[in-house]
Amino acid sequence: MVKGRQSVRLPQRRKPDVPSSPESEAPKLEADKPLSSDNIQKVLLQVLPLLTLAALVSPVSQATLAPVYGSISSNVNHAEAITATILLGFIGRHLWRNWVGDFSIQPYLALWAFWMPALQAYLFGYSGKWGPVLGAIITGFVSCHSFTMPSAYAAAHALEGLGLQEQLGDIAGVALPAIILDLAYFRPMEYAFSHLLPRLTTSSTLFSPPKLQYLLATLYALLSPSKPYWLATLGIPALLHGLLANPHLDISPRNLEVLNRDLAPHNWTVLARQWSITGYLSVIEGSVDQYRALRCDHSLLGGEWLLTDQKRKEEGWQVPESIYAIFHILEAVRLVEVSPVIRDSDAHALVVGLGIGTAPKALIANGITTTILELDPVVHAFATQYFGLPTEHTAILSDAVAWVAAQTTSNPNTNPAPNGNASQQYDYIIHDVFTGGAEPLPLFTDTFLSGLRSLLTPNGVVAINYAGDLRLDITRRVLNTIYQTFDGQCRVFGDAAPASNGPTPDGSDGEAAFLNLAVFCRNSPGSIAFRKAVRADWLGSRNREQFLLPREEYEIAFPYSLSSEKTESGGGGGGDGGANEGKEMILRQGEEGLWRRQQEESAIKHWQIMRRVLPDAVWEMW
Repeated sequence: MVKGRQSVRLPQRRKPDVPSSPESEAPKLEADKPLSSDNIQKVLLQVLPLLTLAALVSPVSQATLAPVYGSISSNVNHAEAITATILLGFIGRHLWRNWVGDFSIQPYLALWAFWMPALQAYLFGYSGKWGPVLGAIITGFVSCHSFTMPSAYAAAHALEGLGLQEQLGDIAGVALPAIILDLAYFRPMEYAFSHLLPRLTTSSTLFSPPKLQYLLATLYALLSPSKPYWLATLGIPALLHGLLANPHLDISPRNLEVLNRDLAPHNWTVLARQWSITGYLSVIEGSVDQYRALRCDHSLLGGEWLLTDQKRKEEGWQVPESIYAIFHILEAVRLVEVSPVIRDSDAHALVVGLGIGTAPKALIANGITTTILELDPVVHAFATQYFGLPTEHTAILSDAVAWVAAQTTSNPNTNPAPNGNASQQYDYIIHDVFTGGAEPLPLFTDTFLSGLRSLLTPNGVVAINYAGDLRLDITRRVLNTIYQTFDGQCRVFGDAAPASNGPTPDGSDGEAAFLNLAVFCRNSPGSIAFRKAVRADWLGSRNREQFLLPREEYEIAFPYSLSSEKTESGGGGGGDGGANEGKEMILRQGEEGLWRRQQEESAIKHWQIMRRVLPDAVWEMW
């Protein structure tokens, strides 16, 4: 008999059962509880990173919209919409979870993020058709809210691991975590990123908003619990598109070449560009119009007609000419008659806000010791490199509100006396900050202007540029704040004639009502009168010869009132009724937010004007 392999299982001794102790079961039972510390930590490690990325998406999206729609237009109702989309994301998960189960949208969200810059560039091409309101809404929803809502959805999906709906009920289990996470985490994070982003972009070009869009996409992909093969297959082409074909990305010289190739049919070239603390800055040059301009988001800080051989020979040009008359009008601050007369060689001037440096260049050329107070270091660098700003000046790269407050030793809440003490006083001050719908209202409050006045010498003079719609109450309030701060010793001139019969309430004459205004005020009592300009004041400029001296026919009643008629010129402004009304119309520190709606109206009008200055393509392709 052939013996085969034993297949019968032999009996084995059975080990006696060892009863488990309650102590050994306790950790296991505790870990299985939905609200255990381990489970809460696990869920929060999924939820908080999702909301953090969504909070960063918000300011990055706003920054990329600003060059096309302007920072104010892009921000209309943004905060309210963000809250709504976060809540909708949580509610959407509750409504759809029975249909979709545990299906995760995070890989698709990452893929959407990779292709967002390309889609955004495509949508920008419709900005001229859609306008500043509808265009900002559509593009903002696609580039921002299409991330915040799915991110909140994914966060709500992760929160289901805590079983809150089973313990609190369907409504409270959804609403309470949504509201708490929105108010206690998402909104503070969004606020922090909104204030941090400008400083990050200034500190390093690695943190420009277009680069951050691709960084966010990468982080969304890493955060996704599943990473299907198609994510890389479809995501890598998006990265290649950004590197090789996206004109907005600033990662290599190739992108600038793509931009200028696309702008060539429109006869424009971008010479330099950089993101900075005030937004997107670029130096652009038109080959047909033959002028160079400094762009900040959806506005121009200034520009010059190029000094070509043809203009030099045929028209007798000697210097590049400013494209805006208002900057030459501001230079008339040194033509105001004061006693004793201030010699240029003895004078000190402070320029708040640089632009391309038209006015400070003139002050320096006249031998005046000039200090420039500018927030953005890139503006100063571009003005020096591309617009010939001389180096013979003192540059202070700082926030004007903080700097003026630090320099002023008088009480910032009261109007200082004409001989108020300050660490340094100036014979001339030119206040020319970024306006035209994006005016930094803190620089026009009574507190700031009072501090500015304290920096003037007893017989000093200030020139203030303000661009706005004469029909809006915020414009009247700003003008009256200036008037009251300087005791009515002011006159205001436009760079063009105001509407013939004054601005109309129905909105007609809109372009005529939107003006660049130059307000001249003196520190000591007396009327505002200008000495006659001589050839030496023109500095070889034909435009300066034409526009330096403010025109009497362009003077506006001061303080400006919608119901007042223009009074006779001659200094001091309007009648007593307007002055009494103006005493109640002061822009005070802390009240700037009350005028958000009127700033939005002004920004929309400014957007429309800018679209007539440059072609849509120049704004859309950056």
